[in-house]
Order: sequence, then C-alpha cells, then structure tokens
Amino acid sequence: MNTLEAIRTRRSTRCYQQKPVEADKVEQLILAANNAPKAGTIHISAVENKEALKSLNSAAKEAMLNSGNEFLVGRASLDGYEPLYGAPLLFMISAPQGAPYNVANASCAAANITIAATDLGLGSCYVISPILGAKAKPELTAQMGVPENFEIVCGVLVGYAAGDAFATPKSTVDNVNYCK
Repeated sequence: MNTLEAIRTRRSTRCYQQKPVEADKVEQLILAANNAPKAGTIHISAVENKEALKSLNSAAKEAMLNSGNEFLVGRASLDGYEPLYGAPLLFMISAPQGAPYNVANASCAAANITIAATDLGLGSCYVISPILGAKAKPELTAQMGVPENFEIVCGVLVGYAAGDAFATPKSTVDNVNYCK
C-alpha cells in the first residue's frame, strides 16, 4: 500500500478483535510516531496490559459521564459504549507540561500511527477521551509510564478491526479554496 492509499482508506476503528498486535508491528508504529514532524519532545507509552486498559476504560467512561459535556455524556450513555472500544493496544502520547506545541507534536505523531496502522492491516482510532480517565486517576498515568512533569495529550487505539460499531461515516466537505 502506498502512503496516499493508506491516508485515503484510513478509518476510525471502534470495534476490535482480542488478538494482540505483533511486537514487530508495535515497533513499526512507534518508529512512525517518532518520525512525525515535531517542534519539541514527546513520550510514547504503549499500553498492552489488559488490567491497565480495563482500569483506564472505566475511569474514562466515568469521567465522560460526569464531564458536563453534552457530546461526551451522550456518547458514554450509549448502550454498549466503551471508550477504548476493546482495543488490545493503546498508545498514549505525552509531552512536557506547559511546553509550546504539545498538541501539534502529539497529534502529528498520532496521525503517523494511524496511517502506518492502516498500511500494516490494523485498525486505529485517534482518541482523547481516555485522557479524562487518566487525569481523574493519576495512578493510571504512573502505571502507563508517563514521565514525571509530562501530560498526556492524546492517544491512538490499535488492533485488528472487528466491525463498525459506533462508526462515523467520512464526509466530503467543500473546504478548499485556491489562491493562485
């Protein structure tokens, strides 16, 4: 698969098989993240521990339900909804607290992971809701190996797709103008 095809065919996967992602693919995804354009430092925590994922999922759902944000509360209230969608792997991307460009740096790394995952035959989903759970339960941040004085910015769920639960169709939007 070429890069443009991977970008075109990438989808947010929200239902995963319980098959673990092979170690060589995990390493390729980390390499893709580290080769993203960045103007600063990031840290990547590759979380595969089932108990840690379960704890983070529960904390994220609780935080979403208590957020006061209409979208988050609505999503977390859907029958069968789980913030981590049963993914066997979560990359949590963090950066030094208060550093400029954290969101851009982490998001570029996350985008590279999602495109590389597509190329490797894996599903992925860019997520921010697990961060709510990690902030609500700082012991989870420590368990995931986030360095001291770093903050989690975003995450990417990865695994083998198992369907289209909670899928959001891609839309075609006329959002481009040309200034020649």
